[in-house]
Formats: sequence, C-alpha cells, structure tokens
Amino acid sequence: MPEPTSPEATLTVQSAPADPAAPNTSAATPPATSAQRDAAAASVPRGAGAVPSASAALLALLARGLRRAAPALAAYAAVRALGVLAVVGWARGHHIAPITRLGTLWDAGWYARIADHGYAVADGLIGAHGIPYSPRAFFPLYPWLGHLASRLTGLGTAGGLVLVAWSASLLAAWGIFAIADRLWGPRVGRIAAVLWGVLPLAAVESYGYSEPLFTALCAWSLYALLRRRWLTAGVLCVLAGLTRPSATALIAAVAVAAVVELRRDVTARRPRRSWRPLVAALLAPLGWLGYLAYTAWAVGSPTAYFHIQAAWDTGVDFGWTIVRWYGNEATKLFAFGHEAQRHALGRLPMALTGLAYLGLLIASLRSWRRRDARRQPLPVLVFAAGLFLVDFANASPQPPIARFLLPAFPLLYPAAHWLADRPRLARPLLVAAAVGSACYGVALTFHGGAPS
Repeated sequence: MPEPTSPEATLTVQSAPADPAAPNTSAATPPATSAQRDAAAASVPRGAGAVPSASAALLALLARGLRRAAPALAAYAAVRALGVLAVVGWARGHHIAPITRLGTLWDAGWYARIADHGYAVADGLIGAHGIPYSPRAFFPLYPWLGHLASRLTGLGTAGGLVLVAWSASLLAAWGIFAIADRLWGPRVGRIAAVLWGVLPLAAVESYGYSEPLFTALCAWSLYALLRRRWLTAGVLCVLAGLTRPSATALIAAVAVAAVVELRRDVTARRPRRSWRPLVAALLAPLGWLGYLAYTAWAVGSPTAYFHIQAAWDTGVDFGWTIVRWYGNEATKLFAFGHEAQRHALGRLPMALTGLAYLGLLIASLRSWRRRDARRQPLPVLVFAAGLFLVDFANASPQPPIARFLLPAFPLLYPAAHWLADRPRLARPLLVAAAVGSACYGVALTFHGGAPS
C-alpha cells in the first residue's frame, strides 16, 4: 500500500503548481505527480477482503510504474539505440567485433579479467610511483553480475558485461524518470531520462562499465528515500558501495535523510518510528567499507586500496589538479597548427560537460535555497553535490570529469525543467543532442583515449 505524503516533509517535495508562464500543451490541469497519486490512493479505504498479498501488491505497483515510465524508457532506448547502431555500423565497416569492443574497452577489460579470473590475475604492468596495476582497484559487484550473465546466457564475458550494462542503463533511466515524476510530473521525468541518454559521454552507458549499474542503484535508493522506504534505500546503498568507490556520495545522502527524519520524529515525540532510518544509516556504508576491509585483509595493509589507486596517480587535492587541467587545455586550444590543439579539441566536449555540471549544480543550490517549487529534496541534492565534489577533488593527471559525473543525474533536472517549459524547442534540441552524442560515441570508442 503506498505511503501517504506529508506537506511538511523535507524528503518529499509537493508538486509545483502550474507555471502561468509555461506553455500549456495538454489539458487544463497539469498531470498529477506520482506523490499526489499515492496520497489519493492512501485516502481510499479498503474493504476487509480487498487487501492484496504483499507480492501481488508489489507486482501491481511495478506494473503501474512501468506503464507510466514506458514513454520515457522508449525515448531513452531510442536515443541509445542510435548511439549503439552508429558504433556497430562503424565496427562492421572496419571488421571489428562491436560487442567485444564495447565489453573489453579500457576499464571494461579489467572488469572482464575480474569476471573470468577474480582478483588473482593482473596485467603485469607498472603504474605511477612504481606501483603495479591491480584489479583490486575495481569494485566487485558489476564483474560478478557480468560473470553470472555470461554463464546464464552463453554470451561470453564481454557479452555478459554489456548485457548487464544495457539492462542497468534502462533501470537507471526508469529511476531517473521515477524521481522526477514523483516530484514534478511525467514531462520533466521523460526529458530528464532522455537527457541522460544524450550526454556527450552517454556512449559509456553502453560500454562494459560499472556506471550504468551504479546509477541505477543510486537512483532507486534515492527514490526509496523519497518514499521513506528506509530499509530498501539502505540495502541498495550497500549494493552501490560494492559497485563504485564514489558511493560515498550516496552514503552521505542516506545519512542526511536519516538525520532529518530522526529529528522530525524526536520533535513529534514518535521514537518508535525512528529505528528504520537509523538502520538505513547504519547499513548504508557497509558495502563500501566491506570491500575496503576485504582488500586490506587480502593485501595485508589497512591502506591497501588507496595504495593500489596510487598506481593510476590518483589522489585528493581539492580541485587544484582540475583547475590546472582546465588552464592547460584552454592554452592548447590556441596552439594553432600544433598536435596539442587537435588533442585539446577532442577533449573539449568533456571539459564543457564538466563546466555545464558546475552551472547546473549552482542552479540546483540556488533553487533549494529559495525553496521554490522546483527545488530538489535535500538527500537528492546532497547526492549530486557529493558526486561533484568527489569528482572535482580528484587529483588524476587526466581527470575523468564527464564520466565520473554520469551518475550525477539530479544535476540534469534543472535542464529538464527548462526544456519542459519550452516544448517546441525541446524536441529539436534533444534530437540534435542524440545525433551529436552518437557521433562522439563513435569517435570515443574507436579513436579516443580512455573516456574521461
């Protein structure tokens, strides 16, 4: 049975009233958000024999959610299919196996090695500071699922990894839509899902990379927080912590949501309700901490994971490396006739994506501070800001700005609102973005370096 919403709730934001300046392209009344439908359903009494079983209720809820999300998922699948078909067409024209390419490219090769051999086999190469590259730098859930998929389907390791990534990307798009639909209605949700599929580095959503799985787990954990499904949010956060190290941003979001809820319960003198958010907050870091503890045990050093990461010359310098990188790239753009200019032009979409995310984060923070109807709930904003800070604090010589921010989908919501207010402009812009993303994906897959 859906949970009722509270007008005073910090975690759940009521739907915005219709904007008189926005074009009215549908009925006179705006479409109801999922939060409004849940509240209406909760107010309808059930008869004594009308209460369904838990499994039947869950299946009915999933079916209803899938029907509502179907247009968004179809649009997302269409723009990603365009990108995949462009990659497949180029690969076929150059006698390259496309699935093998997608499932073994750069980091995907590490995941494939882990799926086949576990953490016992490395590539034998030496990285920065004389430290050997180690597969233990990569978290285990995604390669484990890829191995399981390859065994169940017979697709091989690369095929299994790509299958998991493609399935997870659809679940992620659904979660992105579900959050926006609950807060602001389906139009914003559909546009947000498509925006995620037309980012310059959206090709990574089709690689054998862990970003799609991580994004799906984060999206549905945040959605569970909005519905106050505390244990579900905590368990999904545990799984996210077994997928990528940047799960620290989601852990912070769950902790903040739990603190807000506990404070509300104490103020309202409802201590009996406080155990679920407390358990969620305690569960949240277990996956992330568990893998770091396992690595420390396996290697025999409490700082083993961070030592392994140093082979990639990564660290934390609170943004100084990012600033220098932008400065260097800007200088190279004016190196006319030099090879450095060509490389800088190739990295320009990633650099601009990072700056766009900065602008969207500022817009999100301003909206939240003004407490307007389009602001994001605090846990969602904490997650997005946390990912941004983790990314921009990275001290890598070639910072993976755009790729590490792929899971920061809440930063796309301000852009989705802007496009939802301009439906005549939204469609051509999204189509152009899909074509550009597909072309850049081909260049990235076959001619670029590691996606960053």
